[in-house]
Amino acid sequence: MKLAKLLVFGVATLAVLISGCSSTTTEPGISTDTGIHQSPNDPRAYQTLTLDNGMRVVLISDPSIEVAGASLSVGVGSYQNPKEIPGLAHYLEHMLFLGTEKYPEPNSFQAFVQQNAGYSNAYTSTDHTNYFFQVNQSVLDEALDRYSDYFKSPTFDPQYSNKERHAVDSEWSMGRTQDGRIINRLRGVTANPDHPAHQMSVGNLETLTDQPGMPLYESMLGFYNRYYSADLMNLVIFGKQPVEQLQALAQKHFASIENKSVKRPQVKETGLTQSQMGQHIFYQPQKPTRQLLVEFPIMDNSDQWAVKPNQYLANLISSEEPGTAAQILREKGWVDNFTVSVQPDYYGADGMLSVNISLTEAGLNQQDNIIAAVMSYIDLIRQQGVDEVYYREYKAMLEKQFADIQVPKPMNQAVHFSSAMFTTPVNHLIDAYYTFDHFDRDAIKNVLEQLTIERARIWHINPNASVDTDIPYYKGQYSVRDVTAQELSRWRGLAADYEFLLPEENDLFSSDIVSVVPATIEKPTLIVEQSGIEAWLAHSMHHQSEQGYVQVMFNTDLPDQNAKNQVMSDLINRVFSLQTTALRDKAGRAGIGMGIERPRGNHAFTLSGYSEKHGLLLQRLLQRWQSMDISQQEFAIAFKGYMDWLDGRKKADPNRQLFTELDRLMSIPSWTDSEYRDAAQAITLEELNRYQDDLLNKNRVRIFAFGNYRQENVEEFADITLAALPENWQKRDRYKSGYVTPQANDVTESELTTEHNDNALLHAYYSPEQSLNTGARLLMLNSVFNQAFYTKLRTEDQVGYIVGSTIDRIGDYWGLVLYTQTTNTALEDLAGRYQAFIDGYAAQLADIEPEVFDSLRDSVIAQVNQAPENFYEDYPRFLNDFYRGNDQFDTRDRLVQAIGETDKAQVVDLYERLMVEHQAQQVTVEIQGTQEAN
Repeated sequence: MKLAKLLVFGVATLAVLISGCSSTTTEPGISTDTGIHQSPNDPRAYQTLTLDNGMRVVLISDPSIEVAGASLSVGVGSYQNPKEIPGLAHYLEHMLFLGTEKYPEPNSFQAFVQQNAGYSNAYTSTDHTNYFFQVNQSVLDEALDRYSDYFKSPTFDPQYSNKERHAVDSEWSMGRTQDGRIINRLRGVTANPDHPAHQMSVGNLETLTDQPGMPLYESMLGFYNRYYSADLMNLVIFGKQPVEQLQALAQKHFASIENKSVKRPQVKETGLTQSQMGQHIFYQPQKPTRQLLVEFPIMDNSDQWAVKPNQYLANLISSEEPGTAAQILREKGWVDNFTVSVQPDYYGADGMLSVNISLTEAGLNQQDNIIAAVMSYIDLIRQQGVDEVYYREYKAMLEKQFADIQVPKPMNQAVHFSSAMFTTPVNHLIDAYYTFDHFDRDAIKNVLEQLTIERARIWHINPNASVDTDIPYYKGQYSVRDVTAQELSRWRGLAADYEFLLPEENDLFSSDIVSVVPATIEKPTLIVEQSGIEAWLAHSMHHQSEQGYVQVMFNTDLPDQNAKNQVMSDLINRVFSLQTTALRDKAGRAGIGMGIERPRGNHAFTLSGYSEKHGLLLQRLLQRWQSMDISQQEFAIAFKGYMDWLDGRKKADPNRQLFTELDRLMSIPSWTDSEYRDAAQAITLEELNRYQDDLLNKNRVRIFAFGNYRQENVEEFADITLAALPENWQKRDRYKSGYVTPQANDVTESELTTEHNDNALLHAYYSPEQSLNTGARLLMLNSVFNQAFYTKLRTEDQVGYIVGSTIDRIGDYWGLVLYTQTTNTALEDLAGRYQAFIDGYAAQLADIEPEVFDSLRDSVIAQVNQAPENFYEDYPRFLNDFYRGNDQFDTRDRLVQAIGETDKAQVVDLYERLMVEHQAQQVTVEIQGTQEAN
């Protein structure tokens, strides 16, 4: 989430709040609490309660969902690691789900979850650890029985103790070259040495070791026995069952978890003392990025969520309106991006408000000027910006968003609730983000008093940063030095030269309630059909509201003609994004998303959110697209951004590189990064401007509209688009990029190297049959294959942290893809393990009981048929058919039918043919890392 740009949205006052559902009966051992404040657009029922053992519980009931699950957060995390054993909390998270007294088989819970079309996972944060799962709703009772047992009687199977050390080590290795993780590590390394953030949090083979007189295994047990107590746990259960039934399940499975009367540990030390303020921090990133972060330490004020001083300031500082700091600095060609993030409790008792600036090449040499600009603009806010006018506007925006809230996926909501319950009043779990209770001038000024340049930590993140110290446990170097009195004086002098403006009222926002169009068009229907243009419309059958989504696509074969055109298409979009930043920022704050995209290689504009102004905004976008003229400065910024992106692909996670290469191998046409680089070097500004004219002249217009539109709105979209096209418009037929046609017994191989430490291996098996039935059978196969593959290679063999399988589709052909990223296994060894598993799995597949298979199939069908939870999950169900040119928009329905007709024998037969007899198009991608695998 773009914190600074988005924090302005959401809010509700008591006038639009309603109480959540409450149970009319209370079981022994349960005390019910007040209901959760929810939006009138939220159809779910909620119940909050406390079990007799002190566990706090939230229940979410939604009759429309076909899934159920739970999330449990324990109120301890990496900040509670013993200094001698960094990573212990994370290691415990790995060890916990390896069997219980009642269900002793390791990974039995994961296998049960997958057999019921679900998934499970866990994570360790600084102040809590979370475990969550989702399954088909029909098996919730049994799933909770298995899940809850891990918090009662886990076996902590000793034979997996060392294996899970390696799993943690693999996870650490995967992240040690990622800039985001490294910067977070540096925030700890450069913090107060007495604060737990100073210690490494993830753990690896070096830190997870026996201590004098205390083996690691015993330390892990001690951590569990000390902290895993019911009164430190928050539980959220969701399902389609009524809250009364969910309440009974909570009591049945969780009331017996022991309450050890543990007070939740709190970090008392501040992360940033005076000694860590007024500093420059230099870091050379692993990817070619250029960032300047002006980070202001602030004391934790997250208890002021109802008056939002942080969000108030973040939205003013990050505004892209004319005359603001962001707009002026972008106009000068110094910045690519200008946002603000706020994490007031990052260290526990304190945190930071950070102005995050992506620099251009020119901006790299103007950092003093940019720092001075930030100072000057914050001073302007200090003098004139604490104004109730801005409060009223933000409050109205948030109220409107709350009234039209889009409920999240229940699993996401459960995970959020279970962690937020530690800091947010339970009855405000939903509306805390949206509530702007009153204008609190003193709270805003209190934060502003902390936003002084003397206190700031200024991060210089670029390839030329002057560094001299290795980062403990992570790749790269950094350095720290104090801000000098001379620098402060120079910045003040430069700041005096700026004359900024505060943002004007947002004319794209309206608090008026717009009429909702009756939902009469169930599937996309052709509204406009003329030579060179087509426009489709469908209404949401599930979420009628003011929300709409429209995509205007310029469908053309121009980008696919050669590598240079592909690069120029990318550059065009980069420049146009730059030119429309202010408009997109203003629209975003008014609840309207604007996208400049390249779906399936085409060029497209998208508008989403409140639909009332979509016609106006489309007209503004197209007018700028029509008159687009690229300057030398814009060309240079876009070119450098593209080359940085291209250079950074080599440093991406190897697992991501696997799928990038797979996509290249199976696409027609396709080019290598080297070919893209050569093509980019040959592009001139004149050539790029001519290409933009060609894009406007040679295309087919395809419009997809969904939601709160009438037919005349869609006709207007078409008219607006046609008006922007030139008189010599060359109308094209529909164009779709090509792909490789899979051939039985054919093999495609690719061997790459990466600047990442780890190796990675992908094996794909594509059926030569052009059939949706094949897709259904592969989907069912992967539902059982994936967990078995993971258990063997990840849990038992410990060959890597990322292990899995997935389904891929190219055109109307389907395939099964196996992938692994490893820090400790050579590629040849890994390939042998793949083949050994494939050979042995045929017998496992044959042994699956037919009734187990049938139950899984029913679960998959129920989930595919489930109504979308919100508007933004509704329209994507039709987009793939729109891109593929399937005017019947029936792929989902036909897939459900095909799954329903699939039986175990068909899946076994397909497995034998594709995986054992190799009657498939086989694709192998090998990526060799820099570290020699053991």
